[in-house]
Amino acid sequence: MLASFYQNFLEKYLNKAQLITLKMLVWLLQTQKQVKLERLAATLPLPIDLSLI
Repeated sequence: MLASFYQNFLEKYLNKAQLITLKMLVWLLQTQKQVKLERLAATLPLPIDLSLI
């Protein structure tokens, strides 16, 4: 996940929902072997309209 330094810094500038979304994106990028928007959108547990990509 995020190092404590980054998390402490970002908590000052992001609200809770933004910080959670950022953590999910970082986790997805670390776990997925291929970075494709379609794959990230399918894996991210948020409602995303794939037709916009």
